[in-house]
Amino acid sequence: MGGNAFTSGPTPLTTPRMPPRLYYSLRDHYLSLLFPLYEEVATPVEAPSKTSYGDIDVLVSQPKSPSTETLAKALSAVRTCTTSGSSTSSFALPYPGRADAYVQLDIHLCPPGTFRWQLFHQSHGDLWNLLGTTIRPFGITANNAGLHLRIPEIEELNRKRGMLFLTREPDEVLDFLGLDADVYGRPFESGEAMYEFVVGCRFFRGDRYVRDELKSNDRKRMAQRDLYRRFVDELLTANVAIVKTRGERVPGFMREDVQEAALERWEKRGEFEGRVEEWRRERRELLDKQNGRQKRKNDALEVEEYVGAWVRWLGGDGAVE
Repeated sequence: MGGNAFTSGPTPLTTPRMPPRLYYSLRDHYLSLLFPLYEEVATPVEAPSKTSYGDIDVLVSQPKSPSTETLAKALSAVRTCTTSGSSTSSFALPYPGRADAYVQLDIHLCPPGTFRWQLFHQSHGDLWNLLGTTIRPFGITANNAGLHLRIPEIEELNRKRGMLFLTREPDEVLDFLGLDADVYGRPFESGEAMYEFVVGCRFFRGDRYVRDELKSNDRKRMAQRDLYRRFVDELLTANVAIVKTRGERVPGFMREDVQEAALERWEKRGEFEGRVEEWRRERRELLDKQNGRQKRKNDALEVEEYVGAWVRWLGGDGAVE
């Protein structure tokens, strides 16, 4: 929540940003308190070059029966915030050395089987925002549930049904994208190092990041996410020649090429074709129903016109005296 879960309402709390040394100290302390309460506990790898932190994000899974009250007590929280339907709970904790300030700790409970993927997907801050801009035009989407292939014929009318799950294995995803798993597993030393990693994706194309041609969500990221903005406005602008040279070295992938590669890699062709056939069958049935309704409507209009004609005839010259 960016450290803003407790800053509004009738009794707002002050949650100042934390310098790196304090952040890492508190992060490790609270992780040690959470380890006994869950089977899996970790924080995503932090974004590079951060000079301060608004909150502490922790991913957990398989609780050993802790409730929000149990967590609050274990963490010595002064206030909690849980939104209905959300898997994230926020805790206001004492800010060391400041009686009037608090640290926000967000604990996100991962659904069964997703902890490793979510830890992977949420690491390095804006990295997946940048990679998303690269892979999205090729029909590939990564979200908290895993990597998906979007089925063109279906997504035009129903984006959710058009998503075909591929995998949530991090190493498989990185290999498919042509990225180094060892590099991904470590913090990037700088924003530039992370940018170089993004440019190394085998599907990378610099023209996806032209400011005036960005999708609406990416334009929002430009305004709200400094690492994303710097990549578009500074790195690509300053390294046009490098990006262009790399673009000339890699194959000119089309969406169909990437789709075929994904279907083959994860043996999803049967499911893909089955999904398309089911969609087409449903569309045909829907069209038949619509045509049936239209025919009944037309038939009713014909009857109405026929009756009207008879009424007019009987009331006019055709009337029998």
